[in-house]
Amino acid sequence: MEFRDFVALVWKRRLVVAIVFVVAIGLASAYAFTRPKQYKSTATIVFTPDPKQGADFLSPDNLSALLGTYAELAKSDQTKGKAAALLGHPVPGSISTSTVQGSGVLGISGTDTSPQGAADTARSIANAFIQTVEGNGVIVPSLVNSPVAPRQAFSPRPKLIIAMAAVLGLIAGVLLALALQSFRRSVESPAELSEMSGLPVIGRLPRERALRGANSLVWTSAKMEAAQEAYRALRTNIELLTETRTSVLQVTSSDPGHGKSTVVANLGVALGQLGIPTVIVDADLRAPRQHQIFGLPNGHGLSTLMVLSDAEITPQPTEWRNLSVLTSGPIPPDPTEMLHIRFRAVLRELRSTEQFVLIDSPPILPVSDARLIAPHADAVLLVAATGMTKMSSFGSALEKLRFAGAQVLGIAMNFSQGDEDVTGGYGYGYGHDRFETSAPRTLRAS
Repeated sequence: MEFRDFVALVWKRRLVVAIVFVVAIGLASAYAFTRPKQYKSTATIVFTPDPKQGADFLSPDNLSALLGTYAELAKSDQTKGKAAALLGHPVPGSISTSTVQGSGVLGISGTDTSPQGAADTARSIANAFIQTVEGNGVIVPSLVNSPVAPRQAFSPRPKLIIAMAAVLGLIAGVLLALALQSFRRSVESPAELSEMSGLPVIGRLPRERALRGANSLVWTSAKMEAAQEAYRALRTNIELLTETRTSVLQVTSSDPGHGKSTVVANLGVALGQLGIPTVIVDADLRAPRQHQIFGLPNGHGLSTLMVLSDAEITPQPTEWRNLSVLTSGPIPPDPTEMLHIRFRAVLRELRSTEQFVLIDSPPILPVSDARLIAPHADAVLLVAATGMTKMSSFGSALEKLRFAGAQVLGIAMNFSQGDEDVTGGYGYGYGHDRFETSAPRTLRAS
């Protein structure tokens, strides 16, 4: 990964990085400001050769060995007992010792939650220790630095703790961002999707917060002009890429919830505005949406046509010019089998009407319906949702389409702006969960 890509990734996941960073600082602050303060006071003892014995020099090796022994002696229970006797009560704090290599210096430190307790601990232990080793005939201990009550606590250090937490939190946030990118890799840009699939991204459709439930048409409000222009651009690109003989376009996605039914409905309106007679076929016999979007009855439709072989195909007109809809009809118990046996005949009759046919089919991965429809369409438009479509899922869906002999035209990137979650859902599987049908809404002709 190049540095530029790394920076782009961190910026894309900046919310994750910021959350980890803030949590780390928060926990560190709580730790630093809730721990009791610790004060430390130190007594310094210097050892010199005993002149009474005529010794004025002690080898460094012998001195180091002796200091190590004395350091342990200063922390012994024997010394603590003598120190308690000098104080008249138990030693209040904890004891630590330190030595300076190659010198006759021993430091005795007392640590306590109060400044005076730290000083009393260090002083009493130092005096008790000196009494213990006096008259050894080798060296003479001298207290050269008497301990005093410190003014400032040496622990905890809030500034140091928070600074370290900030650095570690930033590193942890970046690592988490990298992990999310690796394990939850979803489509974020047209470039990476096109590079992975080898297909052109022929449409970028922004998210419109006003599109909720049955209200899925961007043409009903002048405030959605940007989305309307995006669908016109998609319409133009489809015209440029399809041959004159192309009259049936299937629209699908890898998984549910990526907005393919909304894309079908708005693309149908856009084609009709150009004077192209268009019929939308709702072949999603598990979670149909087109009758809700256009406010049409769904008592009869594609499912009844496939049951009654002699039934006449009569798509329902909409209030949008040059656009009709063949709704799904009642949800059948065996949609896959019905599509496999009868859909080709229905599509053959629709072709004879010389209209442009848009097929709203189920997603590819949950069920096999879309793969049964794909060979009978002239081209397939794949819808991918920014931030939702996983690269692995999209690759698998594309592989299944190509195995079925589909001619994949290109990709429409949906929700290319904004970050709200998609509303609604699918009930795939043989439970056949249904959407609640909203009350029909009157649409204005364009």
